[in-house]
Amino acid sequence: MINYHKIPFVNIAPEQFQEEIDKNGAFYSNVAVWTLLFSLPLFWVLDLLFSKPMWVDYMFLRIFCFALSYLIFWLGNKNKWHYLVHLNLVVALNLALAAFSCGILPLSQALPYYMLASVMVLLLNTMVFWKPIYSLMQVGITYVIIILLYSLTGREDGYAGLVKNGGGVYFIISAFSCLIAHNRYLIVKREIQKNLIIEESNKRLLEQNEMINDQHQVIEEANRRLKQLSDYRQNTLNIMIHDLKNFIGSNQISIDLINRNASNLTTDQKEILSYITMGNEKLHYLSQKLSDSADADTGKVTFNLEEFDIIPEVEKAAVSLVDAASIKQISLQLNLSPTPLFVNLDKIFVRHIFFKLLSNIIRFVYKTSVISIHTSQSDDYCEIEFVNKGKPIGIDKLNEYFNRLNSPNQHEAATSQSGMGFSVSKKMIEDMGGELSYNSNETFGNYFKIKFKLA
Repeated sequence: MINYHKIPFVNIAPEQFQEEIDKNGAFYSNVAVWTLLFSLPLFWVLDLLFSKPMWVDYMFLRIFCFALSYLIFWLGNKNKWHYLVHLNLVVALNLALAAFSCGILPLSQALPYYMLASVMVLLLNTMVFWKPIYSLMQVGITYVIIILLYSLTGREDGYAGLVKNGGGVYFIISAFSCLIAHNRYLIVKREIQKNLIIEESNKRLLEQNEMINDQHQVIEEANRRLKQLSDYRQNTLNIMIHDLKNFIGSNQISIDLINRNASNLTTDQKEILSYITMGNEKLHYLSQKLSDSADADTGKVTFNLEEFDIIPEVEKAAVSLVDAASIKQISLQLNLSPTPLFVNLDKIFVRHIFFKLLSNIIRFVYKTSVISIHTSQSDDYCEIEFVNKGKPIGIDKLNEYFNRLNSPNQHEAATSQSGMGFSVSKKMIEDMGGELSYNSNETFGNYFKIKFKLA
């Protein structure tokens, strides 16, 4: 195979790849087994048309084979056998019965059975997903049974009669179907690799989306602080301008006094010098105020509390992540309270908390699941719940994710690492006086709850 058609394994975890292989194999295994089971009426019709004297005996034999196949399939699912175990047993049982029918029948009646067995093997190898060695093994078993029974019955025309009366067609078609099984295995395996790489790329896109949102939140916070600083400096500047006008007016009065009393310069000069001294003291004071205003930004993050309805912020976070959820085939369901829930919090940080927590939930829950979002009121608190009934992430994993961040100084490092969004969200919730609880198990799935005190 040409190298540039191969998919690199550099980004595919072996355990994840094997898990996807087993999932696909189990699905195709169920399809193949049920196809074999539902093919029983076709063999009844065949027995009735071409083996009428013995069709009742064949019917009981086929019912027994059907019951045994179903029992193997049922035990395999109940005891969680690997899909290859019960699939090989069921296929071997049914193909052995088909080969037995072909081997013991007279040559004049064997052709339809060979043809139906050929169709069965061909259809089977176009459905199942397993390594080609299993197809070769199953077909080889049928060859041994047919040849052995044909030899034991002592046919007069030898193996030439077997080939002429349908055996040759069966050998060619069954061998060709093994090649189909080989090609199908390679094609499905390649599709699984592509899907895993696409899924990994989608995870990276989600992480980049979260990082962009982090940067957006930092920009919003910086803009808000800059606006506060600008307002503070504007007020300071207004005071300075007012004082400066007074100072200029005082100087003008001094100049007027000098002009009107030119003959008494010594006394007037002392008075003017007094005004100038006071002006210099004011100028020094105002310059000190300007210097203090420039140093007012200490870099400490403070919350700008305001009263607002929290429900629209939950809805905005969900709407902004609809595309990210659809990439993983995850459905978002909103169950919002019809009555407003007013809180006294920092709106920018609350919006960031919901986005960050929900984006990380989407990233770590399994595909094709549903995340339901609920808002409600309990006593003096508003509650926001994120519920996922799919495969649990695991409480140990969640404990690890939520407890990585120990101090606010780690925020910058946290936003650059996968899985740290949980811990950042928890820290911001606690800093604003909220509570975060979570759970993950087989019974409840993945559960997250945020509580904030109502205004």
